[in-house]
Amino acid sequence: MARLLLMAILVLVVLACLVILVSALTRALQDGGRALATGKGELMAPTTFQKIAYAALAILLLGVSLGWLGGL
Repeated sequence: MARLLLMAILVLVVLACLVILVSALTRALQDGGRALATGKGELMAPTTFQKIAYAALAILLLGVSLGWLGGL
């Protein structure tokens, strides 16, 4: 019974992560499209995209320093 409960929790966590990822990506694509369509002459990354990039960089740095992505 405990394995079934743990499996259900794992499935819910994976689904929640997927929903968050899809939501962040669609928001970044919408903001990026709006930023490119302004026509002001200056292309600046939207704040949503900057937050996603910063989080990815932090995860990458943490993974390398702990050995998750370095083979240690």
